Amino acid sequence: MRADVMELPLFPLNVVLFPGQTLPLHIFEPRYRVMIQRCIEESQPFGVVLAQDDDDTAPHAIGTAARITQVERLPDGRMNILTVGVERFVLQNIYRGDDEYLIGDALFYPFKDDTPVPAGLLNLVISRLRRYLSQLAVQSGVKLKFDQFPNDAAAMAVFTAIALQVPLDTKQELLAMESIGELLTLEADLLKSELLMLSIMADAIKSADDNERMIFSRN
Repeated sequence: MRADVMELPLFPLNVVLFPGQTLPLHIFEPRYRVMIQRCIEESQPFGVVLAQDDDDTAPHAIGTAARITQVERLPDGRMNILTVGVERFVLQNIYRGDDEYLIGDALFYPFKDDTPVPAGLLNLVISRLRRYLSQLAVQSGVKLKFDQFPNDAAAMAVFTAIALQVPLDTKQELLAMESIGELLTLEADLLKSELLMLSIMADAIKSADDNERMIFSRN
């Protein structure tokens, strides 16, 4: 195995984890109890990968290493853990270990950040994300307030990827982007589409409410 490839225990899930994102997990399967206990004892991360078609033996190749930050042990051996994503990786090989969980030969795969991101692109994403979160808050009835977003392009790109409420395959596409510039470009397009969809939904809800008021006013 090459020196820059790490042997990483894998946890295929129906979730896409990004660096810096927290992820709570309930550990109940015997094989994953063994895996998590080993990670705790050895202060080792494990890889979170998106499962494909409910088949945990063939997950997506690009995932994020997760480090365990909190552990709650339950009397029957189950655990509640809190993890945080630390670094992207790409799998070179996958095999099943003696304890039945998957292990991957993982090459860490940081986002390329060697090309300056145009200020206009970064500002566009910030502007659209602010409107997007505001509209989500209005439609959900939850008060959200973001006075300040990251002004670093890499941090903003990852923050946006976490915040976007899009299907898992789209989340995986975001995670797989090679560079920060490509990630921000895709996010700008996604935010434009999401804002349009939210606007259409808001108009539909308003129209339905207006019609309901008109019906009742006739009585």
